[in-house]
Amino acid sequence: MKLTLAIEWFLNPDHLPFIVAQRCGMFDKYNIEFELIEPEEHYDGLSELLAGNIEFATNEPLHLIEQYDENFLSLGMFFETKGGVLLKASSYEKLLNGENIVVTTPVSNETTNTIGFEIIRRFYAQKGVQVSRDQVSFVANGFEHLKYMKEGADAGWLYFYNFEGIEAQHEGMEVLYLDAKNAGFANFSALDIFVNKSYYHANTAVCETFVTAIKEAIVFIHASPEAAMKEYYEHTSTESSPLMDDILRATIECFNPDFSSSYAQELPILEFFTEIGVTSLDKNDFKNAFLN
Repeated sequence: MKLTLAIEWFLNPDHLPFIVAQRCGMFDKYNIEFELIEPEEHYDGLSELLAGNIEFATNEPLHLIEQYDENFLSLGMFFETKGGVLLKASSYEKLLNGENIVVTTPVSNETTNTIGFEIIRRFYAQKGVQVSRDQVSFVANGFEHLKYMKEGADAGWLYFYNFEGIEAQHEGMEVLYLDAKNAGFANFSALDIFVNKSYYHANTAVCETFVTAIKEAIVFIHASPEAAMKEYYEHTSTESSPLMDDILRATIECFNPDFSSSYAQELPILEFFTEIGVTSLDKNDFKNAFLN
């Protein structure tokens, strides 16, 4: 059977389970002919999913809420890392002193900017400092958070620790990680596998088989990390480097072989976004996007 999955951005270590399943026989075992698509735009995969043009898509839990549609169904969060705002240590005191900061981000819109600011606000509020919205400016750039921070930005928003966090360590850049643990919000730095609900109900066995293959790939990745890393380098035709080796090792720790479609697991994310006013999505509607 031919199955197509669209990822959320460009191919990177977060997608290792799909690479391993394709290269190490998990898909072959279940007679799956697999195609992975890199979208031109972040939301393309979700749009194609709703249109019935592809079977699966990956994206952050944020977009299950932001782009909610009654036909979205999450098959579970297969990847979860730390993430949020990456703040240069040298810029930390700016907000303490009532100054302004510039935050680089790959996506700048009212929703994402509101979330990014709330993370910053909560982090400083824990230190007794009130930050106003006009002190924080978001500038849309590419994904190279550290590049733009070196060029003058004070922080990077929408960072994943397993990538930019590791990169900052290699660059020797002193940074503060404003993540769920130290800024007090529900972690949404993760990836779900999404399916069109209509497709799922018409092809439940197919979807379950696909999930099984991905879980087996994650088990393999945990059991044989060096072999999995080799598969990544060969598949992407890239050379091993100390930085990418460490990014891959950090990413491998983020995969969950026991992921499931769980409303309870992701409800705190909805509650956080509801609290800060970026969504009015009803909990019952959100619950319908999960199997359990």
